[in-house]
Amino acid sequence: MDKKYIAEIKSFTNPPADVATVMSAVMIVLGKDPTWASVKKELANPKFVEMIMSFDKENIPVKTMKAIEKYTKQENFNPVYVEAKSIAAGKLCLWVRSIEDYAKALKVVGPKREKKAYAEE
Repeated sequence: MDKKYIAEIKSFTNPPADVATVMSAVMIVLGKDPTWASVKKELANPKFVEMIMSFDKENIPVKTMKAIEKYTKQENFNPVYVEAKSIAAGKLCLWVRSIEDYAKALKVVGPKREKKAYAEE
């Protein structure tokens, strides 16, 4: 994720619908308001990329996962498709999908981790 790509998204005054959808999903994952004004404010943060990279994927609330599901179930919520409209939005689409996949896997692995820790004690 390069800052020039972030600038590309920031430059949209009226983003393509698929870009707006991806950015709304990103805001929901980050626990922010999913409006375009909020998106522009977050993208102006010089630590936005760092915030994405260091996101705590181990503790995602169930409520957040349910909220992003309405985005990730859409046919157009596909990194390759979105990347044709905006490279950064495509990368962020992949990030949201990866966060969702990780959270789903953690539901299965989490209890096994706990059992392992208990057995090691």
